[in-house]
Amino acid sequence: MFKPLTLLTLTTVFCLGAVAASRDEAGANTGDSAEGFWVATAPSGVHVKWGVLDNGDTWGLYDREGTILGAFHGSTRSSQGVLHGTGQAFDIPSRTVGATSFTGTYVPRQAISITTSHGVGFSGRYVAGYDQPARLSELAGRFDGEGLSSLSPVHSMGLRVDASGAVALSSDHGCTASGTATPRPGGKNVFNMALQFAGSGCALGHGTTVSGIAHFSTASGELFVLAMNAARTDGWLYLGAWVGE
Repeated sequence: MFKPLTLLTLTTVFCLGAVAASRDEAGANTGDSAEGFWVATAPSGVHVKWGVLDNGDTWGLYDREGTILGAFHGSTRSSQGVLHGTGQAFDIPSRTVGATSFTGTYVPRQAISITTSHGVGFSGRYVAGYDQPARLSELAGRFDGEGLSSLSPVHSMGLRVDASGAVALSSDHGCTASGTATPRPGGKNVFNMALQFAGSGCALGHGTTVSGIAHFSTASGELFVLAMNAARTDGWLYLGAWVGE
């Protein structure tokens, strides 16, 4: 189902990672912010998915035909149609991490336009499904996909979520994980996710814990998970497809 990684330059991933925006206190009070779940397709064919949470935390994932190419984590501010922010971009093919910044404009819950510190820009659209409450009853099931850290090879992994939010991951390379998924407060379609890895084959190390977010689209059956270790020096990414209960 998944294809081999296609090399992207770090600059490309930077510009993709920069298409994330968040909110400041003015946005929180007036509803004028870039909060939400946004998607875009770059001219190279890379798909960008990113979530801007109500606390300003921003997460991004980039893939081509289901293969993870990079990720972003940072924070930004947005108000009165203008946004700016900074963060870290994780380039998976080159196994590198670097800082990036961006500026842009947005129309709340409609459209966003970004220009990065590398001089590259593009636009994305709002996904209305973000405004639906996250429900464990919809997330529950089995997923097949790919998981990796910023410094590890891509591995096929199965992920299961039960109706209580208990999460279990399995693989054939000596690494498993367990944890929880919890709907975030605020009534949006984002879950908090925490995992602890076990096994000699785990890229982040046996016993490492990560925390982050998960987003599941009931329309496409696609799940992505973005989580960081406690030191915020590395993370774990997962992109999978629902295969049944």
